[in-house]
Amino acid sequence: MIGAMSVSALPTPSQGTAGLLPKMSLPALAAAALALLAIVIQSLWMPVDADVSWLITVCERVLGGDRLYENIIEVNPPASVWLYMPLVWTAARLGLRPEAVIVGAFVVGALASTTATVRLAASLGDDETPGWLAPALAFATLVLPMGLFAEREHAALLLALPILAALATIAEGKATPRGSTVLSGIGAGLVIVLKPPFALAILAPAVWAAVKQRSVRPLLPAFAAACMVCAMYALAVAALAPAYFDLLPVLEQTYLRMHEVWWKLIIGVLLFPAISAGLVAVLRPPRIPPLAVAWSLGALGFTAAALVQAKNYPNHWLPGAALAALAVAAALSVSETEKDRRRLVGAGLILLVAMELHATAIRPDPALASAIEQAVPPAPTIMALSTELDTGHPVTRNVGGQWVGSRASLFTAAGARFVGLKHPQAAALYRDDVHAFALDVARHRPELILVNLAEKPQLMAEPEIRSAMAAYHPSRRADGVELWLRR
Repeated sequence: MIGAMSVSALPTPSQGTAGLLPKMSLPALAAAALALLAIVIQSLWMPVDADVSWLITVCERVLGGDRLYENIIEVNPPASVWLYMPLVWTAARLGLRPEAVIVGAFVVGALASTTATVRLAASLGDDETPGWLAPALAFATLVLPMGLFAEREHAALLLALPILAALATIAEGKATPRGSTVLSGIGAGLVIVLKPPFALAILAPAVWAAVKQRSVRPLLPAFAAACMVCAMYALAVAALAPAYFDLLPVLEQTYLRMHEVWWKLIIGVLLFPAISAGLVAVLRPPRIPPLAVAWSLGALGFTAAALVQAKNYPNHWLPGAALAALAVAAALSVSETEKDRRRLVGAGLILLVAMELHATAIRPDPALASAIEQAVPPAPTIMALSTELDTGHPVTRNVGGQWVGSRASLFTAAGARFVGLKHPQAAALYRDDVHAFALDVARHRPELILVNLAEKPQLMAEPEIRSAMAAYHPSRRADGVELWLRR
């Protein structure tokens, strides 16, 4: 989809492509260099994180014959799995690691998103944008995600950038080809499908565009396309993953009720957008470019979505933080602004981006992988006694192991404990999750069970878990995890 949007935005021969190439060569070169840097980061330093690694495993299990939400349990809707399924299938056909194919696809998607956004923004007529826009977009989509690369929020950011550029052109009353408008609507539908709360990131700038034009008419083709995508997805879920509807009551009683302490959530989610807003307030540009407005509203919507989800996971605030930083960059491009303020805010933006990079630089501790490789033979079968996803992922894939559990962790049990085991439904779901772990251990007899040390006393107090673990013994510890080997 991103690729299709970028193709529609490329100039035709009649538009004088040859005349544009020399002007765009330096920004294009910068974007290509950033793409290479992203590949190096993902290949040599920062592998895909726990979420992506687990979803790759889910895809492989489904492609191997397991039934989603029956034999393999994922707490997220089918779109979370289907996003990666074609790439995992392609990797299997080509004999490549799925991680490499996914990273490559997202690099291509980031370049396509950058191309589409630059071409759409060109119609706004801002003289300041061509030189800095492509490198800034490439940095935000290729380097800034760091350890959150290829997350669903990363995909949403890639889709949102050209959508927001299209909304900016509509808000300014610029001629927007119907094809581009429809493609933007399809992209908006895909953003909403990835996570329904992301609709807020599209809705806010769409309302701005409609208010500015005093009409919703320019938005109707995109709205119709977005609704069509959402309807098709709903039909696909009903036809291909009906078991998901059976899981919804479990999620409502557990996962959806879990939330971070509110003051931590507000500080965590609002920190980077608030700093960005403060930088623009210090800058006081004589005018706000339409791209800056669209990106600010998109950032506001993604930030609101993160608050709605209430988990305070780093990937949840990634798109809002990236768009907020881009909005500051767009405001800085206004040449009429006082130079001293531009220098001060420019330095502040560099500091902000450095803070965001530090926050997204999530890398698994190599000590755990090393301990596993020393403790068990190659390609071990693995499970985890933990409520945390990152106890068993991505380390299982990083050591060439095979995950044999029916779920990533005792996450439902954690949600039930959060609600309170005095609640009858929560207590029943807790017991079901504990029983599922014990059943998986008995059925699959994994060679290695990774035990979260912080949760070990509480989980081992469960008789059913203690009985299942009797066939194992602790071997060594690393990174807060104890390795239990089958006797």
